[in-house]
Amino acid sequence: MADAPAPSPSNAAPSLIHVFGQVASAELHQQLWQVFLGTGWRYGSQTDPQSPGQPFWHMDLTDCAPATALWRGIAPRCESEVSQRLRVIRQYANGHTFGQGGKPHTDDSRPGCYTFLYYPMLEWQLDWEGETLFYNANGNIVHSAQPRPNTALLFDSRIIHMGRAPSRVCPHLRVSVALKLEVV
Repeated sequence: MADAPAPSPSNAAPSLIHVFGQVASAELHQQLWQVFLGTGWRYGSQTDPQSPGQPFWHMDLTDCAPATALWRGIAPRCESEVSQRLRVIRQYANGHTFGQGGKPHTDDSRPGCYTFLYYPMLEWQLDWEGETLFYNANGNIVHSAQPRPNTALLFDSRIIHMGRAPSRVCPHLRVSVALKLEVV
């Protein structure tokens, strides 16, 4: 899958949603997935602690060498997309199982902030669902991204979005690696 811009949402004032295919080398992809088979998960994370919903799994990746290597490899492509230098201000992973979908939210309200969302799973089937949905200000879906292995999204952190829970038939954790970015 080649890099491709997502359709431009109408009626939405930040609109950058860019899809990256084949983000990491096969070796780095495997190393990242091994991290998520470990014991670093904690349960009870919320999309918005002020408006609690269904809790889900969370893993801090601050000192995670494979996550840092992922950023080093993709940074030039992300910086080219936004025409500015970027730095990581936070890196973590969320894990969802059936019934643990997120709530619509924004990641940051400041201009110049972006989210890089990477899907490290080794496989994903269509009937497992778990899409990331993006909305305009009117609450209409303007883009939907399946969590395909070794793909990623770069989007303006002010865009309303949410991760859907995987379906009941999904035998795996739906993992998304989030790198919160800001312009240097």
